[in-house]
Amino acid sequence: MCGRYASAKDPAALVEEFEVEESRVDEPLAPDYNVAPTKEVYAVMTRRAGGADDLSEKDASGNDATSRQLRVVRWGLVPSWAKDRTIGSRMINARSETLAEKPAFRRAFGKRRCLLPADGYYEWYTPESADGVGG
Repeated sequence: MCGRYASAKDPAALVEEFEVEESRVDEPLAPDYNVAPTKEVYAVMTRRAGGADDLSEKDASGNDATSRQLRVVRWGLVPSWAKDRTIGSRMINARSETLAEKPAFRRAFGKRRCLLPADGYYEWYTPESADGVGG
């Protein structure tokens, strides 16, 4: 994922588009065309009813009891071993080749995946001036 993205859809559109069964959005977020790490964003995720992250457990009837949910989360990953939550602003990218092995991403990759709906994405850069020097 790039370092910035745009998010402008309203929650009702996301509920319909992603076939969300349970919306946990209390207040809609304002459209944002410069979403940066640590900002609040919409996320689509499958979680157990009641909010538990562990999808491997069954309910008392032996059913999976999961639902697709729309939630507001803070963009970035804070590993369980992190002593400072600000590390989440730097933990937004992972290489698919090593995702399942890296300690920072391994547990989240296995049990806490989600989808961050985006209307577009980009990276900031400094354009070169006419003389070839960035400015």
